[in-house]
Amino acid sequence: MKTFRLALIPALAIGLAGMAHADGAFNLTDKKLATDIANGGVYEVQAAQVAAKRAQKGSVRSYAEMLVNDHKKANAEFEKLAASKSMDLPRELPHEQRGRVQGLERHDAAGFDQDFLQKVGLDDHAKDIELFEKTAETATDPELKAFAKTTLPTLKHHRAEAEKLMATVKK
Repeated sequence: MKTFRLALIPALAIGLAGMAHADGAFNLTDKKLATDIANGGVYEVQAAQVAAKRAQKGSVRSYAEMLVNDHKKANAEFEKLAASKSMDLPRELPHEQRGRVQGLERHDAAGFDQDFLQKVGLDDHAKDIELFEKTAETATDPELKAFAKTTLPTLKHHRAEAEKLMATVKK
């Protein structure tokens, strides 16, 4: 009986970690998803701001400006959601994402547009779409799920636009 009770403790802890908090705060799983969403949103804005200044083609600058506007809007909505869940969002980007923004800032003009579209427009948006789909499917918080579901079409649109622009940009 004692062994059974001891075995039950980790199982109970795992089960409780997946449940929503009664006080409205995110559980541990949702908090991780929320942190990843917040970091991705800030990164997209910063990377697109660099491209809005450095892109060679007007169409790529316009695309970057669209990303800035759309992601700023989504970030503001997400900040309200996080605040309602008593969650402090990260103030700084993780080292990897910060390095990627700095890489864009140092990138030479030749090939900038194509690299930005590939890395941010296609690769990063593919990761964002995967994260938001996972959140929409697995999050326990209904508001977090709803945010992911309503933001997904915009992310898919961003990726589709990057695909179109890639066809017009040559290195």
